[in-house]
Amino acid sequence: MRCNTVVTKKMEKRKVTGLNPFSQHVIQLKSVKRAGWISTSRISSPESVADHSYSTCAISMAISDMLGLDTERVMKMSILHDLPESIIGDYLPGQVTRKQKRSEENKAIDIILNSIPCFLRSEYKGIWKEYVLNKTEIARLVHTVDKMEMALQARKYANEGCPPNRLVRFLNSHKKYTNDDKHEIFSQILNALKPSHK
Repeated sequence: MRCNTVVTKKMEKRKVTGLNPFSQHVIQLKSVKRAGWISTSRISSPESVADHSYSTCAISMAISDMLGLDTERVMKMSILHDLPESIIGDYLPGQVTRKQKRSEENKAIDIILNSIPCFLRSEYKGIWKEYVLNKTEIARLVHTVDKMEMALQARKYANEGCPPNRLVRFLNSHKKYTNDDKHEIFSQILNALKPSHK
């Protein structure tokens, strides 16, 4: 009995220790700045990728609950969707080919998930693949909110004094994803993109 207890404790310790590399990648995301805000909008102190991921997750959570979707899966997908950038950084559009970017992201997510328990690795990798394929209602929601959050952040920077001409691309980033979506929830959020009048 004592032997089994010792083995169990060793296994538990190994599982906990295995989360350390994963945790470090999560923490690293706080130091990765959103590249577009620096290069295009010339924001001196831009948000991090972690900031963006948190906002995307929170907004997606609320919308998912309102639509009756699997909110736990939505939140996991939102958290995972930019995690590879903790390794590869935040590429600007056109900086690398779409194929190269996807290849690097796939390699990065494999590295990040490699240390966690196998059953979690399998689940998270499945959620990541679902996001990449973007064929399910959950994946489409996360992709849409990902772009809408960027537009909302651009409006925030505009309200804080950033010249609008530096933000046009970001303010319009959601249109490809929301033009055909007439749902009242999205309409209410998009109203926030209208210029504020002080």
